[in-house]
Amino acid sequence: MGKIKRALAIDLGASSGRGIVFEFDGENHTSKIAHRFSNGAVEKDGKLYWDLSMLFEEICKAISLADKTCGKLDAVGIDSWGVDIGFIDKQGKPVGDPRNYRDPSHAQARTFVSSKAWDLYKISGISDNDFNTTYQLIARAREGFDFSQIKYILFIPQLLGYMLTGKAAVEPTIASTSGFYRQDGGFCEEFLKSVGIEKTLFPPVVKTSDIIGNIKNEIKEKIGIDYELPVIATPGHDTACAVHTVSLKERHPLYLSSGTWSLFGTLEDRPIISKQTFEKGYTNELASDGRIRLLRNIMGMWIIQECRKQWASEGEDLSFEKIVELAQTAEDKRAVIDVNDADFAYPGFMADKVRDHVLKKQGINLQSKGEIALCVYSSLAKAYKNALDDLKKITNRDYSTLYVLGGGSNNEFLNRLIEKELNIKVVKGESEASALGNAMCCVGL
Repeated sequence: MGKIKRALAIDLGASSGRGIVFEFDGENHTSKIAHRFSNGAVEKDGKLYWDLSMLFEEICKAISLADKTCGKLDAVGIDSWGVDIGFIDKQGKPVGDPRNYRDPSHAQARTFVSSKAWDLYKISGISDNDFNTTYQLIARAREGFDFSQIKYILFIPQLLGYMLTGKAAVEPTIASTSGFYRQDGGFCEEFLKSVGIEKTLFPPVVKTSDIIGNIKNEIKEKIGIDYELPVIATPGHDTACAVHTVSLKERHPLYLSSGTWSLFGTLEDRPIISKQTFEKGYTNELASDGRIRLLRNIMGMWIIQECRKQWASEGEDLSFEKIVELAQTAEDKRAVIDVNDADFAYPGFMADKVRDHVLKKQGINLQSKGEIALCVYSSLAKAYKNALDDLKKITNRDYSTLYVLGGGSNNEFLNRLIEKELNIKVVKGESEASALGNAMCCVGL
């Protein structure tokens, strides 16, 4: 047995975060949750943000608890959702809270330059979405944001890594979600110039799994550790981390990373940038090993999460397990929604939105919580079927197995719906796949 390596994976999701310690002995691994915390959009003056100081404090707490409960750590890695960015000023301080990808200004910016969507797709192979970093930067420019006062633009994992280490870096997997990161490496200067941004605002690109830097002394004192602790440029994008856990099983594995978002796709050796992939909404993001994650973004458990919030506000705080139970026993009225419809993109009264949408589009009256939940789960399965049909046409391949990764993999009811709808074998992967992939890359596995 080799020397045990102990890594702390900080895995940030759009609705929650966690710090999980993984120990590897060369053949096997064990895990222990050090800390969990809630996350979510914060509304201020009609705009949506992330609470940066809260995220940083929770990360510091996770490191401290991991050290106290598991012992000396060898490395820390941070991953998060894609696309979102923060700014560091010329004094080296964060500039306010990062804007949330669901902020309405991004959809408005997309409309403003909609005629250039294909040109942008040819740069990076990233599907045309309201939330792309491309449109976030255009939105900030339209709001009059003064980029001349900025030292660095950083994606969320590296923004938090900078706050820990004082070292700035760009990690390729999360940079590739932006919409202007070229597949051959580096950012598109032409696009940046069109927005009035100097390329130098993005720090050097490091290799995935490189060391960004060691945690600063004042942060170590705050956390309560007295040893050098490196922060690793693990795949910054949580989906890249999740896919890393199945990347060695097959050359072209079919996967569904199931969380707030559903990411449905496969691994390819090179980008597929064509009118077909563009029109079908397929995106080319980098994987941990330099391959391409050819996938479609599909709204995921967000809709159920928002339904649960509404029901809680109305006095019935249901667990996710109870919601599944209600769906299993509900009458199937064959109600279907397009989970990616703009009706479901923003928070607030989601159960009402589902009910109203179905009544308007299909004339079906969903009366119970179970009927609403069943509609959402069935609609997700149908969205995956559509994604699979399109993927098979794009790659000219058949797939016999679907690996379901992430928290959604625990939903056996949904897994069976998927298996039936897609006529494919569903294999449950790691429920904490993003955290595991993060930690594996921390220790070079």
